Amino acid sequence: MQDYLNYQMGHKRNVSFLAACLYLLTFLTGHAQSVETLQAELEKLSAVPGFASDTTYLNKANELGFVFAESSPDSAVVFLEKQLQLCRKANYEKGEAEALKIYGNALQNMGDFKGSLSYYNEALKIAEGISGQKLVPGILNNIGLVNYNLGKYAEALNNFYEAIKGADQTNDANVKAAALNNVALIYFEQDKLEEAKEKYREMLAIYQEIGNQGRIILAYNNIGDVELKQNNPSEALKNLKIAHQSAIELNSPEFVEMTSRTLADIYSALDSVSIAEDLYQQSISMSRDNGYGVPYAHSLIGLAKLNYKKGELIQASDLAKEGLAQAEKMAQPMQMRNAHELLAKIFEDEGNYKEALTSFQQFKFYNDSINTSHSQRLTATLESEYEFSKKTLEYEKASLRQRWIIFSAFAGLIAFLIILLLGYRNKKHLDKAYHSLQEKTHEIAFKNGELETTLKQLKSTQSQLIQSEKMASLGELTAGIAHEIQNPLNFVTNFSELSTGMIQEIREERVKNPTAQDQQLIDEILSDIQVNLGKIHHHGKRADAIVKGMLEHSRSSTGEKVPTDIQPLINECLRISSHGFRVKDNSFSAEFTTDMEPGLPKIMLVPQDISRVLLNLFNNAFYACANPDFRKENPNLKPQVKVTVSRVEKDSNPFLKVTITDNGSGIPNSIIDKIFQPFFTTKPTGDGTGLGLSLSYDIVKAHGGELKVNSVPGEFTTFTIFLPV
Repeated sequence: MQDYLNYQMGHKRNVSFLAACLYLLTFLTGHAQSVETLQAELEKLSAVPGFASDTTYLNKANELGFVFAESSPDSAVVFLEKQLQLCRKANYEKGEAEALKIYGNALQNMGDFKGSLSYYNEALKIAEGISGQKLVPGILNNIGLVNYNLGKYAEALNNFYEAIKGADQTNDANVKAAALNNVALIYFEQDKLEEAKEKYREMLAIYQEIGNQGRIILAYNNIGDVELKQNNPSEALKNLKIAHQSAIELNSPEFVEMTSRTLADIYSALDSVSIAEDLYQQSISMSRDNGYGVPYAHSLIGLAKLNYKKGELIQASDLAKEGLAQAEKMAQPMQMRNAHELLAKIFEDEGNYKEALTSFQQFKFYNDSINTSHSQRLTATLESEYEFSKKTLEYEKASLRQRWIIFSAFAGLIAFLIILLLGYRNKKHLDKAYHSLQEKTHEIAFKNGELETTLKQLKSTQSQLIQSEKMASLGELTAGIAHEIQNPLNFVTNFSELSTGMIQEIREERVKNPTAQDQQLIDEILSDIQVNLGKIHHHGKRADAIVKGMLEHSRSSTGEKVPTDIQPLINECLRISSHGFRVKDNSFSAEFTTDMEPGLPKIMLVPQDISRVLLNLFNNAFYACANPDFRKENPNLKPQVKVTVSRVEKDSNPFLKVTITDNGSGIPNSIIDKIFQPFFTTKPTGDGTGLGLSLSYDIVKAHGGELKVNSVPGEFTTFTIFLPV
């Protein structure tokens, strides 16, 4: 149940109520089930023994809880408390995450934003641990809306962009469009109007493609709202006429209220006072009857502004104060800002300068909280990171298509060989028949000639296919190299451009009179520049590491194999690796032990190459032991790395077996088959190039040996090297 439920106290651009009602409309249309119908189905399911642990029953109960959260939040809270207990008892994590999210929706509808945030965060934690689920982007979008209504715009922006990136990866168009709408809300409040309009149009295109009429209405409404703020009331009116007519045809009171309210703003700007008053009164009546908190405050303040224009100060003051009280009840900073701005003007006209100053100070406070320079810079940074991640996702999809093409070609080759093999077998049967018939000896010779020609063509075709496969692999590897190097270079470019803009801000500030300069702003910008330079240095080092790793990967060893005692080689590499980690982090501590069978023979190998293999494996083992997240979850677990060496028989041949075991976080089963591939790494971006294990695998194979891995996530990882004696 991928809902984008926000909360019942809507904003004219769908901050809350419209998201809730719109999803509810979609949800009920898709399921066509009332409360009575859902209750009847639950009663029927509860007649089956063990119903409380049946996922069908629990999913249906979540649907009923969702409807309760919209229609009767108080009842929903009581119902969802029991539902959570059932899901936990049944160990049904998906159902528990859904129930927690719906619980957060109910609290939002009751105006308890902070309470809803705790339930959303708990739902997010569970959803992130469920493999193959698509709950995370929708939950992140809901969390962002709570932060938005609490005035935490930096956190909200981060939540929205994470939701968009997650929706791109899971192909969830509904979540992406909803999050785009919410990003545009913040752009709108920050007066980045062209950017807001661009996001709304992107949202409109998505909803037109999937045919969501309700959200199409919302998009036209929001675009008209931006046009109005850009002083284009005629363009705004065109968009709103489309939206309002569609809302009437859809017979949706929520959308009729929203478009009426926006039309009232437009007619007010056009000085059509009587039309605007009627539309505001319509919005106020619908909001009061249906409990639409934020729309109610918005229309009260809008009507107050009309009375102020007409010189009716008493009516304007009463309406503005009522709108302010409603906005404070909803903790809605935008409407509190608008109410205080109007009250400051009214008090000033009445000669009440003390109250006028107080209201103006409140207006300034809320206005500054919405439009801080820090949030503006964060918006630019998040937008840049999102565009980069979108390009990365496009590359990954293209790379996947390329791998499918190679796989298809390989499958075609196998099919071709099978056909030729069958033909060859048929030819052999014919040859036997011809040999049994002496009179057809000349035909046998002719057929043998044809067979030789076919075999030559087959060898030629095989050689061409092998060469083509090598070239395709080379192309894929080249693309991988370009992609890996492009990542840090893009970060260097982005942060350098951002730093250039910050330096320009400092220059503009320093041009001012010294008394007018904002030294705190200069210090903040310098601090941000310092952080950006650190990131530029970090990603430059990352690019350098990738280049060095590729040079190692492409370099074939020219050393000769010599009789080598493996024990001192292991001890030396183990000591170098542990020392290197202590140099990087002086707080790092791990216990490492060796268990080597006495009397091991010397073996023929290239010491430099095997040293590279051992260092790579030791470094990976210590890295797993030092994983901060794993250690935080297991504070009493002492990090350990153990090395054992013994002589074994394998395929009737003598080998030395070297095992390297750590008790770190382990490798998930879903990726363990990929770890020897070039550029594949389980480390975070910047901590590894993904070439170490690939290089080690090739070196061991070149020595006639074998490199294997075994791991249990959360317990241990063991790498085993077999080297021929």
